[in-house]
Amino acid sequence: MLKRVLAEAVANLLASRQRSALALLGIVIGAAAVIAMLNVGAIARNETIRQFRQLGTDILMLRLDSDSGLGNFQLADVEALPGEVPMVTEVAPFVIGGGSVLHEGNVSNGSHLGVTADFASVARLRTQSGRFISNLDRYELYAVLGQGMAQQLSTPYAPVRVGSNLRIGRYVFTVIGILEPVLQSPMMPVDIDNTLFVSVPNVRRIMANPAMSMAVARIRPDAEAEAAVRQVERYFAPKIRDQRLSVLSARQLIAGMQNQMQLFTLLLGAVGAIALALGGVGVMNIMLVSIAERRREIGVRLAIGAEPGDIRTLFLAEAVILSVAGGIIGIFLGIGGAWFFAWLSGWEFVLSPSAVPLGAGVSAAVGIFFGFYPAVMASRLDPIEALRAE
Repeated sequence: MLKRVLAEAVANLLASRQRSALALLGIVIGAAAVIAMLNVGAIARNETIRQFRQLGTDILMLRLDSDSGLGNFQLADVEALPGEVPMVTEVAPFVIGGGSVLHEGNVSNGSHLGVTADFASVARLRTQSGRFISNLDRYELYAVLGQGMAQQLSTPYAPVRVGSNLRIGRYVFTVIGILEPVLQSPMMPVDIDNTLFVSVPNVRRIMANPAMSMAVARIRPDAEAEAAVRQVERYFAPKIRDQRLSVLSARQLIAGMQNQMQLFTLLLGAVGAIALALGGVGVMNIMLVSIAERRREIGVRLAIGAEPGDIRTLFLAEAVILSVAGGIIGIFLGIGGAWFFAWLSGWEFVLSPSAVPLGAGVSAAVGIFFGFYPAVMASRLDPIEALRAE
């Protein structure tokens, strides 16, 4: 019985191909929009987490400000932090600035960081060649380059490598290390790939008014981020006088960004649901037109013994077939659209586990919901009046 109903429903839809195609188009666009939007949300969430993989989630970023601008940590106070706050395992203060770097006629404008030897360990930086700044390099004119800056300063005939000389202002620095490529992290105030690193004592040679206003710290993996933040603030409170300390936790930042992404995904899903609902309205309109055109056929069926439930099932089957077919096509279009978005953004493509079943399920539900009213209307037609229809 079900097989016969489905076969007849497909035959009726094929008999009015143009009208069926228009109804199908609305469902396809709606289902594709739902699936694409949900996948885009999943891709954005994955990209947020991916940006933290390099640096980790057990990170605190400390920033000191004053009324006149950047604050200034005392190096001894910062280095004593792990001993005074047990939740903190290591810390690295740094001085931030920027400017131009010259090499063999090439110029690169990027960030400059004055760092201690612990910065590479805390920030999880690895050298592709050479080594990082050490405690023995305090006053040596040595520099370490991020991968991006090294490529900008290189030429086919004069690549930047360990031992190359760089001119920064009035001084010539020697490259002692080049870092591996690093993803930009929301926690770091600079793009590591486009940064030059020198020792803290050397920043006075390349920066006009250097201030040790920032530090990056790593806490124990089992430590509670909020408790660690409070302890750090309590430790620095008597040491910073009239300056203001702000401490940002990677875990808190991730939680906030994920909440925003969930809201973003819900909004995108709502937009897709509206498009799908409009497609359902299109199906209902097409079905009502089909009923008006097939009144005589419905009258004949009822006259020869068809039950109202049979008529209702037939028209409901047509609506469900349209919706399911549109949902299947929409799945492929939605996934393709999400993949194209990820490709354009340069992000990693991930498939949301809920997108496909949700998109297909909602499209089928839309077909049943919007097809039920026309099916009931058809089943309630009076056979005699239907047979008189022209």
